[in-house]
Amino acid sequence: MPSVFALPFAGLFLLWALAQKLRDAARLNPLALRVSLAILAATAAKDELKWLFGRTWPGSWLKYGMYGFHPLTDSALCGGFPSGHTAYISAPLGVLWVLHPRWRPLYAALILAVMTGLVGADYHFISDVLAGLITGTACAWGTLVLLGREA
Repeated sequence: MPSVFALPFAGLFLLWALAQKLRDAARLNPLALRVSLAILAATAAKDELKWLFGRTWPGSWLKYGMYGFHPLTDSALCGGFPSGHTAYISAPLGVLWVLHPRWRPLYAALILAVMTGLVGADYHFISDVLAGLITGTACAWGTLVLLGREA
């Protein structure tokens, strides 16, 4: 799920949840809260990791011959590691993987489809999508550790 959808919806849900909590109007939806927090955590983590590693994109390599890691850079040619799209899809689906295990084959297929598409279209190297998977999974795990599994 691209950040153009995931991040605004997660933010809107959290604002709505805060408003509900301040009014004491209703109990929060625990599943939506966990999924939203996992998405926001994945966003923050992948942004910092992209800056920290400074990995070039496949396009930077093909077009400019620039390849490798350039830590702590803000160049537009760097930022492929880890894959943000993979982190965005694996964080919420990682939460669902634990809380609703019946649908695990579907979650795995969706994550694999995103990873395959990103590598196949030359948007990322294989290591980028694997790092995105680890980033998203770690954010899902951290969310569940902090908030528990009651959803």
